[in-house]
Amino acid sequence: MNLLSRSIRAFFVLLLSFTLIMCAKKEEGAQAQNKEKAATQTEKPAEQVSNRGTANAAFGGKSVSINYGRPQLKGRDMLAMAPEGTVWRMGMNEATEIKTEADLKFGETVIPAGSYSLWMKKGSGDKWNLVFNKKTGIWGHEHPPADDLAAVPMTVTANETSVEAFTIEVTGDGESSGEIKAMWGKSIVAAAFTIAAKTTAQ
Repeated sequence: MNLLSRSIRAFFVLLLSFTLIMCAKKEEGAQAQNKEKAATQTEKPAEQVSNRGTANAAFGGKSVSINYGRPQLKGRDMLAMAPEGTVWRMGMNEATEIKTEADLKFGETVIPAGSYSLWMKKGSGDKWNLVFNKKTGIWGHEHPPADDLAAVPMTVTANETSVEAFTIEVTGDGESSGEIKAMWGKSIVAAAFTIAAKTTAQ
């Protein structure tokens, strides 16, 4: 009888030990999954940030900055494929925006200092126009033509190397002249400007 009792007791001790070990392993697995999930969640904002780009330059101490989305080329030639009349957000997701502390002059067109959404409109052939719109903080599919301030012609040249992620640059001499340059694939689309002189009222 004592031997049977001891055997039963030993069996239950082994069963309890096995159960505790399995529970511990299950808890470790759950913790590992939670850590992996947390790491993935913390990585997502970084991925989202990497999809946005900024271009900055200063002219006579006044800044010109552009915030834009950076779509990937993925073997396409999006600029060449766009049909005539296409109005493109000049990036991805939210509309591209420019903030300038100086009045910018494109040919005879003056863009007053301020904030604008930027768009590119396809003309005939490979021609593009740079469109300044008075509405900001909008989604890239929401171009409101009634709020267009001005459209200025852009030049299109070939790039020696292909640019995978859409890139915008603001370049210039730091004083009186500059250029807004968009690069994607093997195309460089640009609009040159000068800093408009302030006129003094007589």
